[in-house]
Amino acid sequence: MGFTNLWPLFLLLTIPPVIMLYILKRKYKEEVISSSLLWKEVYKNTRANTPWEKFKKNIMLLLQIIIILLIILALMKPFLNFGGKSYKNIIMVIDNSASMNTLYDDKSRLEQGKELAKEYLNGIKDGTNTYIISYDNTSNLLLNGDFNKDKARSIIDNIMPSYASGDISEVTSFVKAIGEGIGEEYEALIFTDKEISLQDINGKIIYLANSGLNGSIDNISHKFIEDKVKVIATVTNNGDSVYEGDFSLYEGDELSKVEAVNLQVGESITLSFELDNINSEYLKGELSRKDILAEDNTYYHVISENKINKVLLITKENVFLEKAFGAIENTEVYKTNDPSNITSTDDYDLYVFDNLMPESIPTKGSLLFINPSSNELFNVLKGGELGEATAVKGEVSTYLEGTQFTLSNYNIIETPYYGKNILTIDNDSIGFKGELNDRKIAALSFDLHNSDFALKKEFPILMYELGEDLISTGMVYSSNFKSGEKIVLKSSDYENEIKVVYPNGDIENLKAGEEVNSSKYLGVYKLNQNETKESFAVNFPSKSESNTSVQTIGENENIITSKGQLKSGINLGPLFILLAMIVVAIEWILYKKGN
Repeated sequence: MGFTNLWPLFLLLTIPPVIMLYILKRKYKEEVISSSLLWKEVYKNTRANTPWEKFKKNIMLLLQIIIILLIILALMKPFLNFGGKSYKNIIMVIDNSASMNTLYDDKSRLEQGKELAKEYLNGIKDGTNTYIISYDNTSNLLLNGDFNKDKARSIIDNIMPSYASGDISEVTSFVKAIGEGIGEEYEALIFTDKEISLQDINGKIIYLANSGLNGSIDNISHKFIEDKVKVIATVTNNGDSVYEGDFSLYEGDELSKVEAVNLQVGESITLSFELDNINSEYLKGELSRKDILAEDNTYYHVISENKINKVLLITKENVFLEKAFGAIENTEVYKTNDPSNITSTDDYDLYVFDNLMPESIPTKGSLLFINPSSNELFNVLKGGELGEATAVKGEVSTYLEGTQFTLSNYNIIETPYYGKNILTIDNDSIGFKGELNDRKIAALSFDLHNSDFALKKEFPILMYELGEDLISTGMVYSSNFKSGEKIVLKSSDYENEIKVVYPNGDIENLKAGEEVNSSKYLGVYKLNQNETKESFAVNFPSKSESNTSVQTIGENENIITSKGQLKSGINLGPLFILLAMIVVAIEWILYKKGN
């Protein structure tokens, strides 16, 4: 047994005064009475009961001393440690990413994790250096080695849920760096619902994943076809049992369509609706059936301007590019195999040069070069014959951050001052995007036919996102995002602030180039600058955070053991309080009987 506090020991000084009260004799006053005959019998009974009276007086003293000792022990916050080792340094990681909003025994996984973390804090020794980290796609150090338990508990209480998506395994390098900085033994505790390898870190995983019913809306999109609007919605069963419910489509707050869905485990379906027109700035999809993750049951889709964007694809033949750009909403793709067909009167929103270069670069519209040569906008250097390409984290969406593919032949781009790398090989740029004089420019330095990239699922996503980014014209590059995606405001007016109205009504004033926090709220965001108004939607990242099927839990004996070890430190303070109350009750009963 160990003790958290030692200061209550000074209360032992109260015991001697209590003993002194019993030592002091009561003083009797002499009285004259008429006869002592009546007192003889009383005296006999008194003599007979003297041992009991002495014992009764002693047991009352003993009980009062026991009460004082129990109160002192309770204030010392004793705990039991069943064989576990005590560490001077504790590093606690609490995952507060989107999936931690899933219900776990009527509470969210995050709430359960926070309670377990505080429970563990109650059992550690006073003076233990505590480090607290929250992870929501970024490792946030909230407490840096402080041993104040009250402060630590307050920090844990203030960890708020987020809707960001991230790989919790990234936090291990951060924990390791802290551990190396400490230079002493430490124990790491990671509270998460995702599988993670501790590698060479000394610690435990407190695994909070659970299975249950969960349906999600993964996407809503629209397309104007003649005088009609075609709306497509994707719904997936991410739970462990059959999902039956209704999908409701709203135009703003007005119900428009309802369709029943019946999905087997892991099944995904596409729902199609046709509307005469859209009478709101956004569409909303909603699943009627309640499940263990409510946040992915609603999806917002902001309607962009009813403008048809024109894309000119200059290529000999590339079916992959045609399909990728054809999938972009409200976009028409035109083709030519001869750059000389481009004239100064052309008015395309985006020019895509695939293995072909124009004699003169168009003066209007955005530009995408694939396998280009050096030109007036950037330089291209000779690369290599074999390489492994990776996406640059932070410059692509979360869906693309783990992208890798092989190239059999490639060049290297000297990244211009206005550009940022999106694809690299050994830190050499093979892809960038940027903006120059209000024109958006991007380039990939390899022939798509010399790689397996076009065969990977990430390819259409990259082309779609790159195309939307290059085509878009407002204060944000898209009208619809997933939570946690990087949303940077843009405007030619760098002086005046852009007012951002969050879905909950909060207002923040930002300037062009600053980032909107998209992981805090889900719903429709509103932008306002100089009478110019725009909206965009942020939705739950269902593809990476919604899966609650049994197959993804993977709870093994090591994880179960870790849970048990976490709870091995039991706080005995409440037990001693209870014992003190019981002894007080016994003392009161004996006192009443004595009267």
